[in-house]
Formats: sequence, structure tokens, C-alpha cells
Amino acid sequence: MMIFACIGIAGYVSANADESHPEQPEAVSFYGQRGISTPQNKPKTETQYYRRAIAPPIPIEPEVTPTNSIIDAFTEAEFIYPLTRNELLLAKKAQFYFERNYRERTGFWDSVQGYPHTTMWDIASGIAATLALEGLELTEREETKRNLARTLKSLNALPLYRNTLPNREYSTKTALPSGRLSDTITNGNGWSALDIGRLLIWLKILTQQHPEFIPDVEQLTNKWQLDKAVHNGTLYGTNYYKGKEYYRQEGRNGYLQYASRGFEMFDYRLPHPNLEQYLLNVEISGTPISTDTRNVPFLTSDPYVLASIEFGRDDAWNQVDNFYDLHRSHSEKNGKLYSYAEDAMNKNPWFAYNNLYYYGKPWTSVSPSGKTIENPQIFSHKVAFGYSVLFDDSFSQQLFDAVLDNSLHSRSIPTGQYENGGMNTAFNINTNSLILVALWYKQNGQKPIYQPKIPTSSHPVVTNLDIEP
Repeated sequence: MMIFACIGIAGYVSANADESHPEQPEAVSFYGQRGISTPQNKPKTETQYYRRAIAPPIPIEPEVTPTNSIIDAFTEAEFIYPLTRNELLLAKKAQFYFERNYRERTGFWDSVQGYPHTTMWDIASGIAATLALEGLELTEREETKRNLARTLKSLNALPLYRNTLPNREYSTKTALPSGRLSDTITNGNGWSALDIGRLLIWLKILTQQHPEFIPDVEQLTNKWQLDKAVHNGTLYGTNYYKGKEYYRQEGRNGYLQYASRGFEMFDYRLPHPNLEQYLLNVEISGTPISTDTRNVPFLTSDPYVLASIEFGRDDAWNQVDNFYDLHRSHSEKNGKLYSYAEDAMNKNPWFAYNNLYYYGKPWTSVSPSGKTIENPQIFSHKVAFGYSVLFDDSFSQQLFDAVLDNSLHSRSIPTGQYENGGMNTAFNINTNSLILVALWYKQNGQKPIYQPKIPTSSHPVVTNLDIEP
């Protein structure tokens, strides 16, 4: 992702722009940059930009068939709720991704195997996985501290876009900006408020798990001008294009509330004024869901599953229960499993938003530019596994079994399965991270990873709530 992605790869968009910022011509961008597009076959509206979409060619891993001796080698540790051997097997496979794709020099992780670039969303996934591995007792505390100390050191030294906030994409080899305009005076082409918001969530969790890193995180959040990503009570990002900077609102229903929580953890107020006027309640096969009526309304399971596991369900906006029911009924009706999410792909267009609802159509998979994808991925391993730990019924067990079966011949967890049954072998950071964090959540008795405490941040509360006409 997100940014995606560079989660990074999740989603954001712009609504009303300041009059001081010019309109941007229609364009499509990839490789860690936000897709900029208007909907296909729709009246032209203001250009918007959404979340990251990393799109490198994906090397396929050699098949490895596990033996009983491999499985038996995983002994159940003394957890609050001990994981099963199969759960530990999946944890070890996910761990392999992070061992293989961690860059010692920078403390960053490749967002997709074989693609040495990352976003703030993906760095958050790396921090999350590293903490989960420690929580699952698969790594030692000192190793975690050593690895994350490198990560924080690199984050504190990042060349920022216009000395304001992190660029959308960085090289994992050098920690220098990458992607479009990376070698110019601007240090890239803008920032993603959604990606930064996810990173803030995991920086806060990091300080809970390792209070010794509080000074490093405070140095970081004091240096970054986070207030620039908060405007009119919601999130804003920038995109620098053909010599002009565009400042736009980011986020649609689900993604917006999820990323905003990161800013709120650092005392930034985000009431999302007028959000209700953009929401539309629809029914899919009898299940009610709420979708965004603004343009580029990507609607996937990701923000709801991530929020439920990371900091708990907020019934005011989290649709995870209805989304789960919808997946269950759709799977039963069609006789095969469905799990829709945003994910990297091992084929063109390299990244997809698999939407539960998109411009009036349910179960619609599109590229970052909004084009419908043939033979889409219908089963996302990361979201399926997330659902499997959040719920406890026969369908959640089917989801778990499918992820396990589809992963047996790979060293790490593949991304998902296409409609024709083929495997999506875009081995990526967000899939393997969520597997680990979900197992950590389950081990802890299904308690959210973040446990609120008295705020320690010294950041001022942002109160600029003037609403644009």
C-alpha cells in the first residue's frame, strides 16, 4: 500500500482545492506515486489523486514444499494464547520476507520483493512486522531495538519534500527520494497524508512497546511539519506536477478515518466536517454498506481490517462486520472464496484496487487509473487472514485454511489468488506484515495492538476548521 502504494499502498483523494492552487491536467502515475485520474466514462471533475501504487516486475520464488520435520520444528512458545503449528509455520514464512528484504544500511525494507523502494505506508508495515516478530518471540528484543534504531535514524535524516514532509517514495538502499522529480531541488513530487498517517500509528505503537525510542520519535515529529497535512479539519497532501504544486484533500470513507487516527494519536484534531454529506448508503446482496460519492471512491477491506487489529473498532465508521458478512454471503453464493483488498500484482497493471463497490458496481477491480482489470485478484491473503483472526466461525476457518494452503509452496506469503485460480506471486511487505500482526493480535487474546495511554506529545492541537466553499 498502499502506497500505497507505498501502503507504501491505501487510499486518498482530493475534494475542494484552495483557489491559490491551479488545476492539474489529467494524468496517471505509477511506481510509488499516487494515481491521478478522473473516473472512466464519467463527467470530468476536478482532478484527484489517490494512494500509492508500486509496480515493479515481480520475481517468482522457487517452490519449497514443507515437510513434517519442518512443521514439527516449530515448538509452541508460552504465549497468552499459544499459536498452532500451522500458525507458526505462516509466521516463519512471513518472517522470511523481512529477513530477505531488510536493508542493513538504511533500516528500510523493500516494498515488493526485487523492488528497492518504499513509502511511509510500507515503512509502517516494516515497523509493525518487526514488533510483531518480537511479540511472537521469533526474534530477540535486542535485535528489534537494533533494527528499528536504524529505521528511526534514517527517517530522521530523510531529505524531505520542500523541507516539509516525506516524499511519497524513497530508495531502500540509500534512503534518498526516488520516483518522479527525486533528483530535483524539491526532493520529489509531494507527500501522501494517508501514508504518513499510517506511519504515525506505528510510531505511537513503537513508543509503547519500546519507550526508549520516545526521544527519536519526538525528534522526528517535531522536525516534520505535520500541521501542513491537516487543513479544514481533514487530511491534505501535495502533488508537484509540471512545475506546479497542487494541494488537495486526501482520503475517502474508511481510508480517511484510518489514516486520521495516526495524526490524532499525536494530538492533531480531525473532525472531518461535512463528511456525512459525501456518504451514500447502498445494499449489496442485502448487506448495507456506506460508500463515498466523491470521485475515485476506492472501497476495499484494508482500512477496516487494519484499524480493527491495530487500535480497535470504532462503530461510528468501521464497517468490518458488514464487510465480513458480505464476503461470506458472496463466497457461499458463488462456491468459491472472496477477499477483496488493494494489492500489488505480478502482472500489468502491477497494482489493483479490488473494490467492494465502485461507481455503482459491486465487486469491481480497477487499476490506479480506474481501468477495469481482466482476471482480477478475488482473494487477498492479507485481508483474508485478518478476517480469520477477527471472527470465529466456519467461514473464518475457510479463509485461514485457504491462506495456509496457498502458501505451502512458497518461502514467504504470496499476495493472493486470481479469478481463474492462478496465484498472484507479488511477494510484498504489506501482505507479510499483516499476517504477523494478525497473529500477534490473536496471541494477545484479540486485543488491539495499541492501548491508549495519557498523551505525551507536545504538538499543538490544530484548530483551523474553516471550511472551503
